[in-house]
Amino acid sequence: MTIQKDAGEILLFIYEKYTGGVEYLDAKQIVDTTKWDAGRINRAIHYLNDLGSLKMNFYMGNTNGVHNFGIMGLTPEGIQTVESKDHFKRNFGFTVNLGLFSYSWGASEK
Repeated sequence: MTIQKDAGEILLFIYEKYTGGVEYLDAKQIVDTTKWDAGRINRAIHYLNDLGSLKMNFYMGNTNGVHNFGIMGLTPEGIQTVESKDHFKRNFGFTVNLGLFSYSWGASEK
């Protein structure tokens, strides 16, 4: 996996939760869902934050080595990135069909 691909998968997961009515996600939820190691999650979350895709805060401490954070939703940039196939591919290196995407961690949506 690459940082870009990992970040793309996490962004899709957050988008699906956000559009499904979930208003807050934290580090523990990402750790429990992906089962990825801390470094992998940290790199992907920081990549998304640096892109300006997430409305989020970082907090002191960590959860199993993952920096503590809270995600309160997506920015307009994050939404446009997910909903534009060209923009998504440019940022994450792969294309996605929102209704048929399956994650590398085994969970699939819709």
